[in-house]
Amino acid sequence: MNTFTLRQRRILKGLIGLFAVSMVLLLVVVNAPRSFSATPLTLELTVSAKDFREVLLRDWLQAPEPQGALPSCGIGVTYLPDIAQAGGALPSFGSLRCNLFVDSVGFVPAYVALLLFFTLAFGPPVATHPWLRQLLCVPAVAAGLFDVAENSMTGRALDDLIQFALVDATVADVTMASRVKWLLLSLAFAMLAWRVAVDATDDKPWNAVAAAACGVAVLALGAGGALVSHEAIGTGMAAALTGVGVLAWRALRPAPAVPPAPGA
Repeated sequence: MNTFTLRQRRILKGLIGLFAVSMVLLLVVVNAPRSFSATPLTLELTVSAKDFREVLLRDWLQAPEPQGALPSCGIGVTYLPDIAQAGGALPSFGSLRCNLFVDSVGFVPAYVALLLFFTLAFGPPVATHPWLRQLLCVPAVAAGLFDVAENSMTGRALDDLIQFALVDATVADVTMASRVKWLLLSLAFAMLAWRVAVDATDDKPWNAVAAAACGVAVLALGAGGALVSHEAIGTGMAAALTGVGVLAWRALRPAPAVPPAPGA
């Protein structure tokens, strides 16, 4: 697709706004209180109940809520009663609750919608391949569903740890959902890289750059999901953001002026 309509540009601006707001909330407002660089990714890729608890206490343990910790977004129990501080004050995990909530209602819909937007924009014509356009969107939608399920399962694992007894099988389910999500995301970016590469011609070199970045994302996210590698996933996300950023810049930049016809 060579040009984007005014309506498409407006939709894209709204999706970018939702993505940016969600990213700021996740990184600044509801990030891990013990380490700015920590994310739920580390928690969701643990391999045992013991590791889950260690990461939880290392990255997400907060001061008691009366002393200014974030509330739990109204979702579930927040305290681990066996780690009460002096005077009986109970540390909380409100930031983790809110992080999972913001991720599910903001960040996940934003990145899925952006993937769908560009996959359809560079997809084959509706008149000739309607089934193929729908098929290309399946990995992105499935990845978003697994992401939301992963967040819910992480919250459930926290509930089990607080209220009952967290077992390795529960943590293994979270890890499996996370791995499937990353593998599906790699497939979604493979679809996008293919379609953008098809559209990359000599007069559109930025399409080739975007396709290459999405290709790196495919390899890194696929390896990260298969091997449970934090480093590969981080590389893949950076490449994915680069590829989508190039596509967004290309879509939103002013269209070149059309010279008047001779004799007009």
